[in-house]
Amino acid sequence: MSAEAAKIGAVAVAAAAPGAVAVSAEAAEAVEAAEVVEAAEVVEAVDAEQAFGRLERLYAQLPAMEEKGAALARARSAAEVDGLAKAAAYRAAELVRAETLVAEAEACVCEAEAALARSEAAGGDAAEKAAHLGDLRLALMAAGTQRGLKVGPAQNAEQALDRALEASPFDTVEEAHAALLPAESLAALSAEVQAYQADYAEALAMCQQLEDGEEPAGLPQSATS
Repeated sequence: MSAEAAKIGAVAVAAAAPGAVAVSAEAAEAVEAAEVVEAAEVVEAVDAEQAFGRLERLYAQLPAMEEKGAALARARSAAEVDGLAKAAAYRAAELVRAETLVAEAEACVCEAEAALARSEAAGGDAAEKAAHLGDLRLALMAAGTQRGLKVGPAQNAEQALDRALEASPFDTVEEAHAALLPAESLAALSAEVQAYQADYAEALAMCQQLEDGEEPAGLPQSATS
């Protein structure tokens, strides 16, 4: 029964009651309830129209937002590759410095060995030179240990960069660097895409609920109660 029919019926029942001079309390409540139902149906219809209209507008923006989503993914990939490239360069530089220290320590040991040999050949007191040589050899061992500690991190960083570059849309680190966005632009683009995704998901869920005859969570309570 429609809300209008329910209202008319309530008035008719009240008027036909014996001795009725005015609408009874029960009839008045029935009329009021029917008006509430009618108002709810109107509001629900308006809300449904708005919900589907909102989804239609969002759907029209989908191609443009898909392009922005692709641009965001590209920019994020560029940032990842660039960050890993910087890390790999840092680790490589550390290894180079360690290798330089090893080379310098080796040169010092060679020079000290030659000096000790000359001193011994000349029959001089070589004790001091031998002690010095011992210290230099210890320094060489320490430098070699430090170099060994730098090899693994440098290799790991290079491998991580290779994997990221292979998974990215870029062929080289330079290409990725050229695709970087400023931090502010990247944050703004990310916020725009995320807001659109949330709006679209909400609008789609509401329209699906309306089609299924369920009470949409996004509609005001008065429209469906």
